[in-house]
Amino acid sequence: MTKEEILIRSILGPIRGGVRTFACAVEITSRLLFEEDMAQDDILVTKHVYPEVARKTEKSYMAVARQLERMGNLCWDRLGKKERDLYIGKQLRDIRAPRDMLFYLAFYCHFDKPYYEVLEENPELLFRGKSGKKN
Repeated sequence: MTKEEILIRSILGPIRGGVRTFACAVEITSRLLFEEDMAQDDILVTKHVYPEVARKTEKSYMAVARQLERMGNLCWDRLGKKERDLYIGKQLRDIRAPRDMLFYLAFYCHFDKPYYEVLEENPELLFRGKSGKKN
């Protein structure tokens, strides 16, 4: 089991479908951000993440898109105040889109710190795509 899958299962608890697909998307998002040095604002999940997840999981693009959106929303719904502080680092009323969970979890898996805490320390990650070293 990958670090991404363990994290997602810790958020969602024992559920059946979609965890591996979502973990694959988090892993790809992390690679784009921290190995390929893409700026978060330049990553288009429908262009850069979904097709690669579909190839790796041997699912259709549309099935992957639906599954990732459902899982992103489910993760958000399952996060309580304590978990939002832990993984996101800030209390948000709502996420703009399910894709945001990919970024929140990719940052947490890479840095072992909440998304907003990492951005406060390394604001260039958002715009220029310069990856920081894992602390």
